[in-house]
Amino acid sequence: MGNDHHRSQLENAMIQRKEELDQFHSQADPWGYDNNPDDLQRRDVLLAELPVRAYRNVLDIGCGQGFITKELPGDQVYGVDISETAIAHAQGIATNRLHFKQGSIFELTKLFDQKFDLIVITGVLYPQYIDKADKLVYLLVDSLLEKGGVLVSVHIDEWYQSQFPYLKIKQTFYDYRQFTHNLEIYVK
Repeated sequence: MGNDHHRSQLENAMIQRKEELDQFHSQADPWGYDNNPDDLQRRDVLLAELPVRAYRNVLDIGCGQGFITKELPGDQVYGVDISETAIAHAQGIATNRLHFKQGSIFELTKLFDQKFDLIVITGVLYPQYIDKADKLVYLLVDSLLEKGGVLVSVHIDEWYQSQFPYLKIKQTFYDYRQFTHNLEIYVK
């Protein structure tokens, strides 16, 4: 009963269904990120705020079609998203350094058997995606983040409730579309 029961509860609790996300991503760049000044700014702010260091393995959780993922530093950069169609689009930009996998945030430990020295989570930690599973997300991220690794969380402040149990080294608020973005940088 254990894991299968919990997984079933989580799948039933998700407000937005995977099929809806797949449909949404049926076209390339459905949010219009590539040409939107607000999205170009949020990508640039995230990249500028990253602690400067050499990153070996990087994970972008909720990568969508790879808008942020493709710009992240690191020897090996992985993007994961629940939407198969988003990942199909992202595969078009995959390289020897840039990899994409389909799966939910709740499947991370099945998808990856390695640790990451940088994990980025943007626009995922909202009730419509994780319901009330914040603590489970913390455990999953913790199992994948190396000791001394960096975690970057970027979310719309008005919708965001999560806080990670790590040392927060930076928090930046900035305008994003009609909202305020909250960028937090943690070190494990």
